[in-house]
Amino acid sequence: MTERRYDIDWLRVLGMLAVFAFHCTRLFDTEGWHLKNAEQSFVLFVLVRGLMWPWLMELFFLLSGAGAWYALSSRSAGAFLADRAKRLLIPLYTVGLLILMPPQFYFEQITNEGYTGGLWQSLPSYFRGFGLPRLTSWPTTLFNMPFGGHLWFLKFLFLISLATLPLLLFLKSPRGLRWIDALARWCGRRGGVFAFVIPLALAFVILRRVFPVERGWAEFVWYAIYFLLGYMIPADKRFTDAFRRHQWVALPLWIVGFFGGIGVLVLGLGYNTSPGAEPFSLRFVLFQVIWSLASFSSVVFMLGLGARYLNFNNRALTYGNEAVLPFYLFHQTIILVVGYFVIRWNMGILPKFLIVTALSFAAIMVLYEFGVMRFNVMRFLFGMRPLKRS
Repeated sequence: MTERRYDIDWLRVLGMLAVFAFHCTRLFDTEGWHLKNAEQSFVLFVLVRGLMWPWLMELFFLLSGAGAWYALSSRSAGAFLADRAKRLLIPLYTVGLLILMPPQFYFEQITNEGYTGGLWQSLPSYFRGFGLPRLTSWPTTLFNMPFGGHLWFLKFLFLISLATLPLLLFLKSPRGLRWIDALARWCGRRGGVFAFVIPLALAFVILRRVFPVERGWAEFVWYAIYFLLGYMIPADKRFTDAFRRHQWVALPLWIVGFFGGIGVLVLGLGYNTSPGAEPFSLRFVLFQVIWSLASFSSVVFMLGLGARYLNFNNRALTYGNEAVLPFYLFHQTIILVVGYFVIRWNMGILPKFLIVTALSFAAIMVLYEFGVMRFNVMRFLFGMRPLKRS
């Protein structure tokens, strides 16, 4: 059994808090969302996109891959998939489908579709969006729902776990462990860890032209690469050693890559980041390569910091690690409900943001503490393991 890595658990908890803060900013930036404040900030949009967007979901998929390594160390492939279905699909099709997504659909309709009715009147339209699973340019249509919202992550994670399972099992074998050993030795070289940028860039260069949609198969392969890298991290400490050695190289690559390279392409040269908007060209390839380098560098920096400062356990980690999935399920819907009222108030962006953040966090924790954590039925519906009764 591989030794428990508490830095991975801490990064998972802190990453969830970062996702929460990011979604609180979405009410006030200049990009479209389910609800928008009348006053919006382009500076906020650029800063948050540069400092959070490159690593947030990438880190989640990577850490989920690390969790898969530990899970497959103690259970069979069938038990692993059954556990993934219980933890991801049951919340998706119970509390997600019936409770958390209808309000998000309603806010989307009144903000972007011109809907003027109430929440209750929008439900027939919501449920008409149901459909049979089908293969399209979007992986999420394999688990079709009327409105996916932020729960696309659950669909992606289950599908990636399913699609990569043969490779996960191979990497546990003696031959697979030799592959991991070879990759770990390569990462041990100066700059070797950045070789992972190559498959990431190729995924976007090739598949974004074939599937020019948001959260399509290009993103699926992109996140699957992060998932597989995360799966290998607990197997060999040389990966983590490489992250620590390269973290201060990765930091400028991330910051300069985004604010310099991406900033110049988008703001200076007018590059359109919308899927399918740009023809295949040298500029298109350059954007994907720079984005891949900036994103992976930001993840390396976060992993290096975690390995250096966060490999310890305490009661806060135990509590937070168990609360991550319910917190994720709750957070965007609660932010939108709170934000629906706060954005109507006559005050600036900063006080509104602070109020939305404080009230939303408090509401989520109250719902978790008194509505989910203490009851095994609710724990089951939110993808948690049952309480152990003495």
